[in-house]
Amino acid sequence: MKTNERREQLQALAKEISAMSQEQRHEIVASVGAIMTIDQKPLSPFNSCFVIRQRPGATVVGGFQQWMKAGRVVRKGEKGLGIWVPISRKKKEGEEQAGTGFIIGTVFDITQTEEKVDESKTTNNVLNWSTVEA
Repeated sequence: MKTNERREQLQALAKEISAMSQEQRHEIVASVGAIMTIDQKPLSPFNSCFVIRQRPGATVVGGFQQWMKAGRVVRKGEKGLGIWVPISRKKKEGEEQAGTGFIIGTVFDITQTEEKVDESKTTNNVLNWSTVEA
């Protein structure tokens, strides 16, 4: 799928979720449980609905680098999930205040990851005995 197609799909999904009332979003989140970030923060009801619609059953999400730091890697071929990420823009000349907005960020559910293999302890999937402590 091309980047523009994916962006258009995510924007259409965002419009659909935006059309829901806050109460509807909260009901959906309550029915499936809160989706947490790898940093143990709950996603907003909007982003929770956004993720649920892309990957039902998602529970814990994080960015590619966040999973690496946590000792996990995203499996090859997995498709990221879009979420809205707030940004702030610097105040431009003539503006009263700095602008704020959102961009689409990419996260992966824990089910799309696996434990990171310590390359120093293995060689071609065979245990490297020179690094094993007795």
